[in-house]
Amino acid sequence: MDKEQNKNFQIIAAIGAGIFLFFISPNLLGAQNAAMLSAFEIDEFAQYPNLIGMLTPGATLYETIRHFLIYLHYFYGYPFYFFSALAVLPVKLIYGQDWLSHTNVIVAVLRQVINVAPMIVSAGLLTFIQTRFRDMWRSIGMFVFLLLIPAVTVNNLWWHPDGLAVLAAVLVLFFLDRDALKLGQSFFIAAAICGVGVGIKYTGVFFALSIVVYIIWAWVTQKYSPRRIFTAAAGFLGVMLLAVVISNPLLLFPQERAALIEYQKLQFQQTSMGILQANPQPYFAEYPADFRYHYGELEFLMMGFAGLTVALFFSKKRWYYAVLLAFIIPMTLTINFSATRRTHYFLPVVLPLVSCLSVLLPGKGSEEDENRVKASNVIQFVTVALMAYQAFLFWPRTQEIYVNALRKEELSPSIAFYKSVLAELPANFDSMQRVVYRDWKVYFPPGGEYLTEMTWDMPTIAYIESIDPDILLLDRENIALYSNPDSVTNSVNPGNTKPIHEFYLAADENNLPGYSLLFENPFGLAFVKAEID
Repeated sequence: MDKEQNKNFQIIAAIGAGIFLFFISPNLLGAQNAAMLSAFEIDEFAQYPNLIGMLTPGATLYETIRHFLIYLHYFYGYPFYFFSALAVLPVKLIYGQDWLSHTNVIVAVLRQVINVAPMIVSAGLLTFIQTRFRDMWRSIGMFVFLLLIPAVTVNNLWWHPDGLAVLAAVLVLFFLDRDALKLGQSFFIAAAICGVGVGIKYTGVFFALSIVVYIIWAWVTQKYSPRRIFTAAAGFLGVMLLAVVISNPLLLFPQERAALIEYQKLQFQQTSMGILQANPQPYFAEYPADFRYHYGELEFLMMGFAGLTVALFFSKKRWYYAVLLAFIIPMTLTINFSATRRTHYFLPVVLPLVSCLSVLLPGKGSEEDENRVKASNVIQFVTVALMAYQAFLFWPRTQEIYVNALRKEELSPSIAFYKSVLAELPANFDSMQRVVYRDWKVYFPPGGEYLTEMTWDMPTIAYIESIDPDILLLDRENIALYSNPDSVTNSVNPGNTKPIHEFYLAADENNLPGYSLLFENPFGLAFVKAEID
């Protein structure tokens, strides 16, 4: 970097550090205990005990190592849990035997290190790819704009693999950009990262077409021999597969490999058909309101696509935009036609796409600034105006997301429901051991005389009879969905869903055998054993 680039880098690094610190306060909330995680993010609740299990010492060194490797939650790859465990290991060392009582600190570290930091680094790398940090305002503007996107703010407020998945995708693009068709060391570093990306959340898989485009472009423009092209292609595939195995060592153990494969089969089934309810409707059958809220107006994203297209035909680095397009198209189509999709799935696609707006922004160019194209003043003005307008729309949304995160415990209907239920229970109810069944999102921490039960398979009357709870705490969303006969008709597995429907229908009609209604509010219903009431 020259002096100006280094200065701009330092400014961007300082802004990034400030943003990192800015998220610490909200990320300390919503995690007073492990049970509270389910009131806000059910995925965090599902992941947390598996991570704690990894860091739980065994009776022998072998058992301790086994705990660290056998993480059990095989919906996501080992890199996610490996880096998560490394992130919280200092917390365990600092707090010692009492470390598990500091759930809020553990979760805050996870959110900051696994999501916030990777998103900041990703925004910085995308900015560098586009601007080389040569123009201060164009570089700072793009960096800040990427982090202002509401979907990024949402992703910064939980612990999930998507931060690492985005970083893996951006690092592949960065090292391909650094390689610049040389098929050298950076090319094979990209292969290794691509393999790790496959192991995190399949992100690396979507580079299959991109790498083909990259290699063919290198062959045609650099006049490489067929032998070198074949060697590079085979080398990339070999390094990528090796990285997949090294970053997911359970693939080397037959029993764990079989379990991992079964989990992935279930994952693919849920992705293609739906988790419990079938969802055949394409995501972009119309422009979705939640996508608009989190990523912006259609015209704004089309301008980003226009920037990509212009650069594809007119920039000095056309190959980069061809590679990027070959990544964006298959990933977007896959998510669009999947049965399960959430807006954060699009982060690896939208962030690189939005960064292409830099191609059309005003700012001084140079011979080294290969991404720049000669755009008219009108196009530059329209681009700046559209980005300013979109930033104007983004700001209150991002502010709302952040402020709500600061007030999440105060505003949580699940926590309020829990407090109301406690107030309605008979006097001395907790003078003996009680069993509480709760739906996923209902907050009720275990402790004292309370044992809590829940099931990922959804409750049925037979299941409730088997655990014989004293209290049932049910989420109205589940009641509304599964008491409807359409829940069986639209189910992925009607035979399994019918008993769930019967249970929630009985709850909706206040006709659960052996239970009477204790309390209800807009969030949920509480039932207590008839003899207790």
